[in-house]
Amino acid sequence: MRKTLVLLASIAFALAMLSSCNSGTTTNTESGSKSNAKTLTDGQWSLDFLGDHTTYQFNDDKTGKYISSNEEDSYDFTYDIVGDSIFISQVSDAILDLGPDKYAYKISGNQLNLKGGYFGMSDMTYKWEKRK
Repeated sequence: MRKTLVLLASIAFALAMLSSCNSGTTTNTESGSKSNAKTLTDGQWSLDFLGDHTTYQFNDDKTGKYISSNEEDSYDFTYDIVGDSIFISQVSDAILDLGPDKYAYKISGNQLNLKGGYFGMSDMTYKWEKRK
């Protein structure tokens, strides 16, 4: 009987911990304040790198837009998420199509880290901002 109670208490504790992990808020350990966690489609993700400002906009319908300060490099894309990977496919009439870019992605607070790309050499962290 005692083993059964301990097992049930352990299961209840595990379920409580799992449900609290999905609350949609994160705690900032430095200030102790709470802020809303960002999702991939919430706002847009931007980066300034070597004088080029780039932005990813992800939509709920699995489409998006890559916007570069060099307008020739901007494009529309589709994406698919499999586990902790995101596959981004450029929508264009490109002569050479290498298939979708595969990135490991992680959202931490207001930052989106994309690691991978065609040759696996990209490791960029984008900052969240309100969609314009």
